[in-house]
Amino acid sequence: MTNFNRLLRKKELIDLTTRLVRIPTENPPGNEKAAVPFLKSILSKMGFKTKTILSPKGRPNIFAEKSWGKGGRTLIFNGHLDVVPAGHPSQWRFPPFQGKLDKGRIYGRGASDMKGGIASFIHALSMIERSKIHPPQGAIILHLVSDEESHGHQGMGFLTQRGGIHGDAALVGEPTDLYPVIAHKGALWLRISTLGKSAHSGRPHLGVNAIEKMTKLIQQLHLIPIEKEHPLLGKPTFNVGMIRGGTKINIVPDHCEIELDRRMLPNEKKEDIVKEVKEVLDSLQRQDPLFQYQLEEIDFAEPSEVNPEEEIVKMGVEATQEVTGEKPPLRAFSGFTDSRYYINQCHIQTLILGPGDTHQIHTTDESVEVEALIQAAHIYARIIINYLSEKR
Repeated sequence: MTNFNRLLRKKELIDLTTRLVRIPTENPPGNEKAAVPFLKSILSKMGFKTKTILSPKGRPNIFAEKSWGKGGRTLIFNGHLDVVPAGHPSQWRFPPFQGKLDKGRIYGRGASDMKGGIASFIHALSMIERSKIHPPQGAIILHLVSDEESHGHQGMGFLTQRGGIHGDAALVGEPTDLYPVIAHKGALWLRISTLGKSAHSGRPHLGVNAIEKMTKLIQQLHLIPIEKEHPLLGKPTFNVGMIRGGTKINIVPDHCEIELDRRMLPNEKKEDIVKEVKEVLDSLQRQDPLFQYQLEEIDFAEPSEVNPEEEIVKMGVEATQEVTGEKPPLRAFSGFTDSRYYINQCHIQTLILGPGDTHQIHTTDESVEVEALIQAAHIYARIIINYLSEKR
């Protein structure tokens, strides 16, 4: 194995990460466009063929490819350009888009989730270039996409529907504390409305209180048995995250709605969950003829899982052990990532692995440790060389 220690440029890696953080790509509204010329310029200088693919709503997605020799295998790296909103800058220790380096950490929105992962992978490619020991054959493809923080419909979701995604394995550089992640939960978001009849609050018997109907529904929804369990993900979860109802204190409310977040395991199906919820609704309606409802799906992100015996997983574990000195345990995410598109739609075995503390995701004073960026660059470089050196 090439000794990459002498090939890493710490200052260069820090500079790339801080410059990425300084580009505010908050979603919403979804202004990833500013990061595109910066990254395309870097990748073009490294010999990548790059192009920008716009979604129907004009959101940019970078596709970059570089090949060595003829034939061989293709390894994909996925990173999302968008970050969640930073909130009010006064709440931050340092301005959220300053990219401040302080005591071995880079602070800023997106430092951990996931501009640090993108910077580490690009730097790993630079290390390989400096080593002069290129893969004998094969290709690297980068998908640097928009909209992941809003389910990826204008990013990987769009690219998947568009077709043409090919590769033998993929890496998603989300922050995992440098633990290999092989599974994540899915999310089904539902909106349920109860419909009533308005009346003066002094004569409530003349109306139908939609809020009261909703309270009964919420109680019954929490009684749905959740018996399934996953060795890494645990049990599915159910959360009522939003509730709205009524117009004025002295009016019997004729409408109330809730929004539900149901986290799913890889072996669960959306249709089964919707059926469970509808059975509760229909049961209440049979018991109470005045119980009227509407049910609609807001959004859906599939769960995903890759077999721990897959080659990309084993190579990730091996490379991480070589760099950190310890064999990492396999882990899973309670949230969802773009890996689901590769695994479920493209049938490409995918490993989630990247620098950044998972507790930093979406937090005020988000940061990433410089040492984690360095280790990630070493891990990625080893995976690239090892994976592309194997024959198809």
